[in-house]
Amino acid sequence: MSCVEDFLDAQMWYLRYCGVFREKSTLGGMRLSVCLGVLVVFMVLQSIYIFQHVNHFAMICDAIPTLVVCMVAISKFYIFVFRPAAMFALIDSFKALQRRATAHDLLLFRRSGKFHAQLTKIYMTSALIVGWFYILSAVATGISRSLSEGRVQFVAPMAYVYLAGRKTSEQISIFPHNYQHPLMFALTFLFNCDSIHMSIFISGSVDTCFSELATSVTIHFRLIQRRFRALDFTAGAAEAELEAVVAYHKDVLQLCLAMTNLFQYTVFYLLLLDSVLLCVIGYQFVIFMNTPRVLMLASMAFVMVLQAVIYCYHGSMMYDESLKVADAIYQSNWYEARPAVQKRLRLCMMRAQKPIVTKGGFMQATLPTLKKVCYGEAETLTRTLRVPACNDMQISLQILNSTGSYITMLLSLETEQQQ
Repeated sequence: MSCVEDFLDAQMWYLRYCGVFREKSTLGGMRLSVCLGVLVVFMVLQSIYIFQHVNHFAMICDAIPTLVVCMVAISKFYIFVFRPAAMFALIDSFKALQRRATAHDLLLFRRSGKFHAQLTKIYMTSALIVGWFYILSAVATGISRSLSEGRVQFVAPMAYVYLAGRKTSEQISIFPHNYQHPLMFALTFLFNCDSIHMSIFISGSVDTCFSELATSVTIHFRLIQRRFRALDFTAGAAEAELEAVVAYHKDVLQLCLAMTNLFQYTVFYLLLLDSVLLCVIGYQFVIFMNTPRVLMLASMAFVMVLQAVIYCYHGSMMYDESLKVADAIYQSNWYEARPAVQKRLRLCMMRAQKPIVTKGGFMQATLPTLKKVCYGEAETLTRTLRVPACNDMQISLQILNSTGSYITMLLSLETEQQQ
C-alpha cells in the first residue's frame, strides 16, 4: 500500500519551494504569498515594458515569451493559492479509490507512480537547464559588456531584450529601475532567479500532477471495463457485482468532474497563451537563425509544446477510455439478465456514452486540438519566412491575425466534436 500513500509525493516535494504544504503554517503561508507576489510583480513589469514599446515589435519579442511563461505559471499556481483544499481533497479521493483495488490491480498504479516519478525528474531537469541557460546567458553578457566597455556592467536574467536587426547586439533593460548599483543588482538578480525557479517548479509539478491523475483515471476506466465484461448474469452473484461496478463507475466519474473543474483555467490559459508564445518564437527563429540564441528559443519552444502535449494526450486518453465503458457493458452477456437488470444496464450505457472532456472555456485538451495548434504555428512560421522584410506593425498584425485564426479553428473543432 506504500504506492497509495506516496501518490503525487514526487510532485508535491518540488512545490515545497513555493510554500505549498498540506499542513498550514505561518512560514509556509508567508512563502506562498511571497511567491505569488513575485510572479505578479514580474508579470506587471513585463507588461509595462510591452505596452510602452507596443509599436516596436522587435523590442518586445524577447519580453513576450517571459511574460507568457509567467502568466502560465500563475494560472497553475492559482490551484494551490486559492483552492488548496479542493486539490488535497482530490488527492485523498484518489488514494481512497486505490485502497479498494486488489493486489493485482495495485501493480498498475505502482508502475504509473514509478513512471511519473521519473518523468517529474526528467521534466524538472530539462526545464532547469532552460532556466539556468537564461541565467548563465545574462552572466556571460554582463562579463562581455564589462570587458568591451572597460567598466563593470551588470545584466540580470530575464531583464533585458535584444534589439533584433541591429549590427551590434544592443540590449535594453526591461525593468523601469536602474540596477547597475551592486546592491540593487544583487536584489534584482535574486528576484529574477527566484521567479525563474518558481515558474519551473510550479509548471513542472502541476503538469506531471495532472499527468499522474489522468493516468490513474485511465487505469480506473480500464478496470471498470474489465469488470463489466466479466459479469456473468447466469450466476447468482452477478447482480451484487453489478451494483459494485456501477458504484465504482460513479465514483470515478465524480473524481473526473472534480479534476476537470480544478484544472479548467490551467488548460484554457495554457493552450491560449501557447499559441501566442509559439508565434513569437517562430518570428525570433527567423531573426536569430544563425546565432546561439536559436538554442535558447528551441528549448523554450520544446518545453511549452511538451506542456500542451501532456494535457492534450491525457485528455484524449480519458475521453477514449470513458467511452469504451459502454462497449464493455455491451460485451457482457446482458441478454441473460432479468428485464429490470437490463434496464439498469441501459442506464449505465447511456451514462458511459457521455465522455469525459478535459476542457477550459472553449478549449478542449485533446490530440485534435494539439494538431490544430501545431498546424497554426507552422502556418505562422511559413508566413513569416515568406515576408522577411515586413515592419514591426505588420509583424504584430500578422501574429494577431494568426492567433485569431487559431482560436477560430479551435471553435470550429469544438463544433465538429459536438456534432
